[in-house]
Amino acid sequence: MRVPDSFPLPPGVAVAVRTLADGVAGLSGAEAARAASFAHADRRAAFALGRTAARALLAERLGVAPESVPLVVGADGAPEVEGDGGACLSISHAGRGAGVVAAAAVAPVAVGVDLEAIVPRRADLWRRMLRPDEHALLDALGGSSDRAHTLLWSLKEAVLKGQRTGLRASARSVCLALDGLSGEVPASGAGTATAEASGVWHLAWADLAPATGAVGMWLTVATASRDAAEWRHRRV
Repeated sequence: MRVPDSFPLPPGVAVAVRTLADGVAGLSGAEAARAASFAHADRRAAFALGRTAARALLAERLGVAPESVPLVVGADGAPEVEGDGGACLSISHAGRGAGVVAAAAVAPVAVGVDLEAIVPRRADLWRRMLRPDEHALLDALGGSSDRAHTLLWSLKEAVLKGQRTGLRASARSVCLALDGLSGEVPASGAGTATAEASGVWHLAWADLAPATGAVGMWLTVATASRDAAEWRHRRV
């Protein structure tokens, strides 16, 4: 499945989104066995769709068949390309039942992708994730709302995934700066983030609802700036 045309990805970055309607293909024997080992159907589907999306992107990038992509699990449990191959990878999934969705992102530098369904969340979520110098973002997004909270959370999580810490690092260790906000949450956009551990990241986001027909869901991607390319190998 294509991502929305409005998705503002930087050059060299590719993203694929898969739903159950797109099907599963190209998995290795080990991946098929691992998918089958999960007790819950949603988990099986999410894993298989994520690996399918990743293999399709990497096959195009590396010039090999999807089943021949040297996709392995890194020491920290995250998927990666064996021997690097000039490509960094991130996978995310969300949704339930027929609405399970997975996304993969591939880039020549460190990259993180996140999917988050826009659902009711704690009203004070922003207090837990925003730094004092970020509070104005809520006003620029039209005020405190599930749509705004979920977007800000997803953007930060994409950065934390990209630097390979995940939520072992605080959301407040990432400071967001979003472009062109005018008092409402736009369906897509771009910006930057500065992470205490890994420097500057390019951000892009889009609401997948128009593409999937499902409940609103943010797709966010964080890509390391070129001068932070060494972070694609670092474990913190």
